[in-house]
Amino acid sequence: MSEPVAWHPAGADPGCALRGHVLDVLGPGGVEVGRLCPACGSARHGHPWARHTPSPAGGVREVHVSLSRAGDHLVTAVSLAGPVGVDVELVADVASRWQPELVLSPGEDAGSAEEMAWLWCAKEAVLKRRGTGLTVPMTEVRLVDEAGVTPLQTPVGLTGALASGNADPARSGLRQGRQ
Repeated sequence: MSEPVAWHPAGADPGCALRGHVLDVLGPGGVEVGRLCPACGSARHGHPWARHTPSPAGGVREVHVSLSRAGDHLVTAVSLAGPVGVDVELVADVASRWQPELVLSPGEDAGSAEEMAWLWCAKEAVLKRRGTGLTVPMTEVRLVDEAGVTPLQTPVGLTGALASGNADPARSGLRQGRQ
């Protein structure tokens, strides 16, 4: 099985990148990808999704996916174990627009540009795993309460986080009946 995270050039088509990553992880078959906004139902934006059909006679398998772009990179994440979120950011970009009141929860602190970028990435990855994205304020994410958040190996000047494993559905913010 391939890695749960893959790096692609920033100009890559996100659908093609996700499709290729799913095939790398799961092997041959048909792959459908798209987006779905949980708020308005639009397929033009929102959380990415993927389905894998191993063979024409095989059943369809839902695949949890996430993606993020920063600088010259597009990153995709694939999971069969449960919801997944990935985020990458340019450290300098986060530091230049840092507003602690929009990011930090009580008791959290960021003293360096790298810490600021890590907190941003980790929280955005958690919100993507929950399926809400930035519709929920980052201040509502307390990283000490979140399992499965790990740093990514990134090129110089970037930082990234992967949030994997099952998210708490009570905190997901998704409406019942919408997927």
